[in-house]
Amino acid sequence: MAICPSGHESQSEDYCDYCGLAMRPAGVPFGAAVPPPPPAPPHAPPMPGGFPGATEGLLTCPICRTPKAGRYCEECGYDFDLSTSPGMAVPNYGYPPHGPGQQQAPFQPPSYQTPGQQQLQGQQQVQGYGYPPPGPAYPPQPEPAYPLGDPYGAVPGYPPAEQSVPAPSVEQYGTSFHLAPPSQQVPQAEPVRSNWVAVISADRDYFTDMMARSGPEASGLFFPPYCPERRVPITGRGQLRIGRRSQHRGTVPEIDLSVPPEDPGASHQHALLAEQQDGSWVLVDQDSTNGTTMNGGSEPIAPHTAIALNDGDRIHIGAWTTITLHRA
Repeated sequence: MAICPSGHESQSEDYCDYCGLAMRPAGVPFGAAVPPPPPAPPHAPPMPGGFPGATEGLLTCPICRTPKAGRYCEECGYDFDLSTSPGMAVPNYGYPPHGPGQQQAPFQPPSYQTPGQQQLQGQQQVQGYGYPPPGPAYPPQPEPAYPLGDPYGAVPGYPPAEQSVPAPSVEQYGTSFHLAPPSQQVPQAEPVRSNWVAVISADRDYFTDMMARSGPEASGLFFPPYCPERRVPITGRGQLRIGRRSQHRGTVPEIDLSVPPEDPGASHQHALLAEQQDGSWVLVDQDSTNGTTMNGGSEPIAPHTAIALNDGDRIHIGAWTTITLHRA
């Protein structure tokens, strides 16, 4: 086993395994200085172009001239096996063929073209395949000759007369559906809606007639001494219920007759006012207990039947309530 200058035993013969010092050469006594190693010869300066002949005889990439180290080129990813398979031609990508013993051409980067150059090159490539030869995009047009320099002078045949285009016919498009021109279409005016107002009041004449027609069960009714008139706008509200509010059902009609003085002859769901599409109104009795009369008549209207209303019609409900409709 070798011994280093520090006296350590080492299995390695160049450097000590324990301290890392260089081992003593053979014949050098223990403790003597180890002579330094001879200087290395100077390196030759690099030659231009690398090392000529280093890749001679090796298969190189036809694109970047990199020596083949596997199936794919390490620089550009060229597939050597795909291009050299039986029946497959090896593309040279614009480079001259080369092989063992031939001088390799210097690598040149591919040239880039602008979109305009690419379009011009594409036009040149498709020549001979039924396409016309490329020419200017807009050929020059001859200037019209004006007499005596007057652009508005009368020239026979110039400018050409405008040709009238015939209107499309029904037979041309195979349909009988025809729309009138926009100028001939008359817009339909929306119906003018009037403003309707319902006036609720206590009617003494109606109360007297009702008491005369009623039996002894109506003997306890008295006309209210004070009942202010109420005006309720009804236009645009759709439907308005007429009657008295019900605490048990939780319903409050739009025309509430339970407001003091409460009319005891009106039902909770007595009648209904309904607005029509043309802005008019109809009256429908909801099968009330005492019925509904109109304009001082004694015969009640049929229940669940729409009765058209006019301006000034009077609706009699309960013991003394009269609802008069007014159209503004």
